[in-house]
Amino acid sequence: MENEVISTKCKNCGSELVFDPKTRCLKCKHCDSNYFLPSKNEDAVLVRQYSENFHPNQLCQFLKAYKCSACGNVYYMSSDEKSKKCMNCGNSSSTLIEDEGYSADGIIPFKITKEEATKKFREYLRTHFNIPRDLKKLAANGKLMGVFVPVWNFSFNVSATYSANATELRKDSGGAYYSISKPVFGDKIQRVKSYDETATSTQDDVLLELFDEDDYADIIPFVPEYTYGYRVDSANKDIHEYYYDITKKAEQKMESKIKKEILSKYKEVSDIDVEAKAEDVFFNFTYVPVYVNTFEYKGKYYKTYVSGTTGKVVGNPPTSFLKKVGTFFKFVALVGLVALIAWLFMK
Repeated sequence: MENEVISTKCKNCGSELVFDPKTRCLKCKHCDSNYFLPSKNEDAVLVRQYSENFHPNQLCQFLKAYKCSACGNVYYMSSDEKSKKCMNCGNSSSTLIEDEGYSADGIIPFKITKEEATKKFREYLRTHFNIPRDLKKLAANGKLMGVFVPVWNFSFNVSATYSANATELRKDSGGAYYSISKPVFGDKIQRVKSYDETATSTQDDVLLELFDEDDYADIIPFVPEYTYGYRVDSANKDIHEYYYDITKKAEQKMESKIKKEILSKYKEVSDIDVEAKAEDVFFNFTYVPVYVNTFEYKGKYYKTYVSGTTGKVVGNPPTSFLKKVGTFFKFVALVGLVALIAWLFMK
């Protein structure tokens, strides 16, 4: 995208362009003109090898957002672009509205529309009987917002070496058992395919339940046009703190697993020594698409997330105690009715 100016306005009527999940094109809100997106760069970096020296300024895009002083058009330019000329009206006077930021390596585009996501959300509310009735009305009437959430996704190997002194039972030629002491040692390696976390504190990690390997297989190199019409959250979490946390947990899990295997295999074990280490660590920085519904209920804020690819819904809405009690007694009454019918039939 170097030296390229990216406009958000329709060339025919000047109205705002948005990404349409159905056609996978940019669409004008006013005249319905379609604009094909640029072909993706197959050589773009999607996966990076982790280094403790990594800084987000090493990411592939450096864009600034400007607002034209004449027509109000918002457009993006790479950091080394000298011309501030608006593509919509040709005016050279503009205001910087967002300073240089870091964009993701990859992006998963929206596949379903806001209307489809709203339908899925309402179905979700109908199937959750314990949600308070007034909350259902409030949440259902709320407006879903399409948001691209930045996610760090790691994959790596965990290699381990181990040693111990073990006592093993053996049987002699006469059938009698005896113990023998022997050294136990070896090595193991395990591939950890995916460890992900939201890279922003704006959203909750529960939204990661919406995405699996099939979704991540649809990652394409980032181009800004896919974000038109949606909000993009900025990354504000420290990637190095996250790296340290997940690798230590994976190493401890591997060490614990090997120790259990050794202890279960031999009668007595002493001097167990297991050392695990994360190696060949790779990661990518990806925008994932979600529709977010934020609502207030009795002084507290709640969020529900709808996948922008499948329509799956996750969230932690409050529950009604009275509805729980009512559901329980309805279930008891139903069981009792079935038992009564069965008793009358067998009588």
